[in-house]
Amino acid sequence: MMENKTTFRKNLVRRRKELGLTQEQLAHRMNVSPQAVSKWENTSYPDPELLPQLARVLGTSIDALFGVKQPDAAVDLPQLIHNAIHSAKPEKRSQIIMELCYAIICAYDPNGDEAGRLRENFERETFAGIKTDHEVMMSRLNPDLRYFFFVEKPEDGVNHYFTNTKNMARFLRTLADEDAIRIISYLGSGRRNKMHSVPVIASRLNLPLDKTQYIIDRLDRFGIVWRVLVDAEEGESIMYGFNHTPPMVMILTLAESMCNYLQYWDPLWEEFTVGMFRDETGHNTNSIPQVSWWGEDEK
Repeated sequence: MMENKTTFRKNLVRRRKELGLTQEQLAHRMNVSPQAVSKWENTSYPDPELLPQLARVLGTSIDALFGVKQPDAAVDLPQLIHNAIHSAKPEKRSQIIMELCYAIICAYDPNGDEAGRLRENFERETFAGIKTDHEVMMSRLNPDLRYFFFVEKPEDGVNHYFTNTKNMARFLRTLADEDAIRIISYLGSGRRNKMHSVPVIASRLNLPLDKTQYIIDRLDRFGIVWRVLVDAEEGESIMYGFNHTPPMVMILTLAESMCNYLQYWDPLWEEFTVGMFRDETGHNTNSIPQVSWWGEDEK
């Protein structure tokens, strides 16, 4: 019994500190006094009816708090992840997410039995990656900017999703202009729902007015900016708001990583026979000829 109490208290303290919670903060979430939490960690158990709520707040299970290992079939993984994210401080959630993503990639190692632990620092720009016949994943690990990219591989290839390659080319041509990237960066640095006029954008970035309007019009067609008509004393004018869309952030961030050349990996697992695209010409699907096995009489 004493061993159970010691295990419970150690797990309670460890889990609270993992979430960055003080005793006062945990007490507030549990609607109890800080003195009650202090007693749980030193001399007594919580009331039994509080245990489910305590496990929920800490993003764990009652069994885990008491040191009981659950059978794999009994683990509700989505619920555990929900609890961990839901109960974490907002500023701690991204760290938890990146640790989970890194652990997912490391789990593909057929010889690995322990969860992969994300290191705090890397000497170079480093990535973790997976390429299989079912999915591709990539994560940038450096703490100055971490991200995770996952695509489930369709049987008919990702290129079957490309229904408007003409507009895709237009979009890439727009981003091929350095001034367009400067404008997107400027607009994206503003606060939500802040409106901008083209003359002010041109003045701030020291760009020609006509070119600024040309780029804004292209961004408008893609829905990257949105427009409103302002009726002011000096007359009507068009103002533009920036649509803070995650794909734009992802595209530019991935482009920067590609420009730096993806050289250093930790880890990289490649277990695939075909890539993410599918050949539509019928000329790129032949199997690679393999060397036959040793003949019985071959020396």
